[in-house]
Amino acid sequence: MPISRTPRDLDEARKKRKINKRRIRNGNRIKVEKNAFARRTGKIKSFKISILLDRVGWRFASIGIITLFGLLLGHVVTNENFFVDSIELVSTKYVPGDEIYRASGVHGMNVFWINPAAVESKIASIPGVKNAVVEFEWPATLYVEVTEKEPIILWKQAGKSVWVDEYGKTFPARQHLNWLLPITVDDATEPLGIDEQIPIDVLEGARQLKTLRPNIELLHYDIGQGLSYQDGRDWRGYFGTGNNMGTKLLVYETLIENLMSRGIWPKVISVVEPGTPFHRE
Repeated sequence: MPISRTPRDLDEARKKRKINKRRIRNGNRIKVEKNAFARRTGKIKSFKISILLDRVGWRFASIGIITLFGLLLGHVVTNENFFVDSIELVSTKYVPGDEIYRASGVHGMNVFWINPAAVESKIASIPGVKNAVVEFEWPATLYVEVTEKEPIILWKQAGKSVWVDEYGKTFPARQHLNWLLPITVDDATEPLGIDEQIPIDVLEGARQLKTLRPNIELLHYDIGQGLSYQDGRDWRGYFGTGNNMGTKLLVYETLIENLMSRGIWPKVISVVEPGTPFHRE
């Protein structure tokens, strides 16, 4: 059944409808805005959590790597298998192995702290050693090969003996060598030390005399007259120094022949200056 309405009623009804529509629209807008905000908030929270998890994961991984490295380093620096207590030495003729080992300075050292070049330098500084080669083999083996100096003369001065190499440098006489030519210094009061220099002309003269007269077992030396030896015919022959011993020996034998022909037995014959030889009775 129809309901009658007055104009006033109709105006009030329109006002109410407008108000209700406005409320509905406002309510929907608020709801939409709240939902959108909620969605945006959820995305931000999810992004932050993801970043946090990534950071925490990398931190744990870094800590793990550092811990593993620390354990490995601790094992290396404490395990006795990485410490040196001997060396593998290629056999030497003169320098004792224990002297080389002491000079190397590697005893009780961890292999990771050893510098082969530094070890080579230390061993090469041993008197009588030319050079050294050091090689490393895992985990803690050092191979050492030494090149030694060869003695050519045994130098005796003021009660002390040293070896002399081909360059005239002295180094310790470590053993007795029957074949080594000795030279005794007659006018020295102080012994000769290690790494001293012997004049090269003295070495040349001594080696030539020994080559030309293999029966010579001992040479003498003094600064004034150089090299000399006691002739088996009971006199001293003086030869000076240098590499012209062949000429001097020829003059020496010629002078002896002349003296013998005249029945003269000298005590001293000098060919230090082969142009002006002389003798003393």
